[in-house]
Amino acid sequence: MNAIHPQAHRYMFGILLSPRLETRVKIHQLEHEFDIPMENDMGEELNQMCNLSDYVEELGIEKGIEKGIEKHLSQQVKKKLAKGKSIEEIADELEEDEETIRRILKNIE
Repeated sequence: MNAIHPQAHRYMFGILLSPRLETRVKIHQLEHEFDIPMENDMGEELNQMCNLSDYVEELGIEKGIEKGIEKHLSQQVKKKLAKGKSIEEIADELEEDEETIRRILKNIE
């Protein structure tokens, strides 16, 4: 097997982790562009790795959504607090429990 040029590693990982390429295309590119022999069970392992990258991407999206929700909630708590509302009133109006509002207030300070 030939040694892979260091700059080619980025391209190879791009192929491996691309959500746009089907597994069979990835296998073909690895075999022909990098001279990496792919045995029968390698396709399944490659599929599992691709599924893992999809899972990691989903987790990142969920985390981003949660941060966006928390940021919005934090802004709402600040506004209501500035209007002189109590923790109980804020929790009621935002349909959150008081502990969540207290945690948000701690993070604001």
